[in-house]
Amino acid sequence: MNPHESPPPAGQVPEPGPEHAPTRKGDPIELAASVYEDWELKPPDPAPASAPAPADAAVVGPVVTPGPVRPEDFLPRPIGQGPAAVRAPWADPVSPLGGPVEPAAPTSAPAPAPAPAPAPTVALPAETTAPTGSAPTGAAATTDPVVRPPSFRPPGPLSHVGRKAPAYPAEPTDIPTVRGGDLYGVLLPDTVVDGGRFGPVTVRAASVRGDSHRYAAECRQDAALVVRAGGLLLVAVADGVGSQPHSHHGSNGIVRLLAKQVLPRADTLLDLLRTGAAADFAGLTSRLVAAAAAELAQEAERFGHPPKTWSTTLRALLVPADPEVPSRGFLAVGDGGLLRLREDGWENLDADGDGGDGTLISTRTDCLPEAYELVRTALITDTRPGDVLVLCTDGLALPLVKEPELRAFLGGRWGREVPGLAEFLWQAQVRVRSYDDDRSVVCLWEAPA
Repeated sequence: MNPHESPPPAGQVPEPGPEHAPTRKGDPIELAASVYEDWELKPPDPAPASAPAPADAAVVGPVVTPGPVRPEDFLPRPIGQGPAAVRAPWADPVSPLGGPVEPAAPTSAPAPAPAPAPAPTVALPAETTAPTGSAPTGAAATTDPVVRPPSFRPPGPLSHVGRKAPAYPAEPTDIPTVRGGDLYGVLLPDTVVDGGRFGPVTVRAASVRGDSHRYAAECRQDAALVVRAGGLLLVAVADGVGSQPHSHHGSNGIVRLLAKQVLPRADTLLDLLRTGAAADFAGLTSRLVAAAAAELAQEAERFGHPPKTWSTTLRALLVPADPEVPSRGFLAVGDGGLLRLREDGWENLDADGDGGDGTLISTRTDCLPEAYELVRTALITDTRPGDVLVLCTDGLALPLVKEPELRAFLGGRWGREVPGLAEFLWQAQVRVRSYDDDRSVVCLWEAPA
């Protein structure tokens, strides 16, 4: 009984309290015999001794040799050496030696299984990797070989294209710190990756902090968004203006506020895409962007920041889930890129200038929330099965348009198969010297015919 409580009346047994009732500071610990008398610890009954094995008995099972224990000895063996190695099945399997896998010849009757022999004494070494080129023996001979797709590449450091490697390190170095009381900036992750399948398209998205921001311990100013609105898919990228101190608020805020405006009007937008009403689509999306920009300016003022310090670009795609509607709605404010990858190569769908060859990327400096009246829209109506739409900020758009080696690198991978999330992130980060800005990219793979 707690000494701080009043004693119970005579002849009345106190009710036991909760099992984990808190004890006041200074209370003595009293173990009542009536409560704990059944908790006496007793030694367990001794197990019967096993009969000694005869000296000439065969040892069944593996015998582990003594030695140091290493954690890697208990890890599961990987299926392959990269994200592409675990993607199966493939249409044309290949053997580990590079040739096609020949099917086994059918037999008239299965051979009788031999009688099982007693397992020999086996000593497990520290590493059991067989030498290259050696034939499998024992149980390993009955397992299927690891089949890898033709585009398999071993993992390694981030690749770069061009004769010279970038001057910055390939991986993040310093971690951003709070500057000027801006906690939001340090909460932004270095890298974001997303994806999924929606109707006739497969989506992959990534937003990566650039080499220069990593080196300067600054936060990522880009943003990417993948969100579903009923029968409509909204994907967007935004690039915060680097000269403004709070542009990371603007880039992440504008994609969120655009989704807020699109969600309740998804059915109307879907009807406009189905009917191909380009003028009505342009009018409605312009009003939605203006409403999102107005909310962005209000949020900046609530933070005590001038709206201009939240300056950001924006570009988005609206994709119907219905495969019978091939139209894709596009809207943009400011610079960035929209490209299409087909069998015959890359095509720039958002070219700026009158070059005519599509080699100039849009470099307009219009930005939100101020330039809300300068929304560019378009309906992409010539979509084909197997197309890849690439929506990106200028951190990837500029090198992709200006560097043929980068187009060849990404075209050779994105044009053959849909990569997994980790593999897509690795590919999207391939570096080019002198291009060290943040990168945000969303790729849409149209279902093949």
